[in-house]
Amino acid sequence: MALFLDSVDLDAIRDGMELGIYSGVTTNPGLLEGIPPADRLERYGEIARICPGSIYLQVTRQVPREMEHQALVLAEVASGRTVIKLPMSPDALRLCHSLQNHRVPVCITAVFTPAQAYAAALAGAHTVAMFVGRITRAGGDGIESLRQAMQILRAASLDTRIVAASIPDVDTLSRVLTVPGVDATIPARLQEPMLSHPGTEEAIAGFAKASAGR
Repeated sequence: MALFLDSVDLDAIRDGMELGIYSGVTTNPGLLEGIPPADRLERYGEIARICPGSIYLQVTRQVPREMEHQALVLAEVASGRTVIKLPMSPDALRLCHSLQNHRVPVCITAVFTPAQAYAAALAGAHTVAMFVGRITRAGGDGIESLRQAMQILRAASLDTRIVAASIPDVDTLSRVLTVPGVDATIPARLQEPMLSHPGTEEAIAGFAKASAGR
C-alpha cells in the first residue's frame, strides 16, 4: 500500500520526499494550469530530479497518434520510473494495450466504476486511478466502489494496482487505507493534517514539561 504526493510544486515535493513516506509523485493537467505549456516538460524533469520514486505524467493530446507520441516523450522524463496517465476512454484502452510493446506502464485515470477498472486491467494497465471523492460527491460510495474494484481484480488474478485519487480529507484517506492492497495519492494540503493531531500535540507538550522539570 503505497502513498503518493499529488503535486507539481517543487518545494512541496522536496519537503515530502524528505519525510520518506511517499513512493512517488502524481501529476495532472489541473495542477499545471499556472505553468506555461512550453515549460511543463522542464518542470517534469525537475520533479524527476527531486523524486527518486515513480512519477505519474498525464497525456493531454486528444488524437490517438498524437497521444502515443506524447506518451513516448513523457516516458523518457524518468526512464524506468515514469507511469503514463491516460483518461479512461476507448482510445486510452487501445493506447494502453499498444504501449505494452514499448514496455511503458500506463495508469488509466478518471475511473469511476469497478467495471471501468476491470476493463482497464484487461487492457494491460499498470495502475487504475479511481476518483474516490468525486464518486461520493456524485451520490455514490467511493470507498465501496474502491473495495469492489479491488475484489474484482484480485478474483480475476489481475495484478493491476489501484490508486485512490480525489481524496478530500484525512477521514477519507483513513477509510481508503482500510481497503487491502490499495495505494493512495494525496494533495500537498493534506500532508500536515495527516501527520498532526491535537492529542499528539498535547502529549508532546507533556513530554516537554516533564523534561523541563528534571
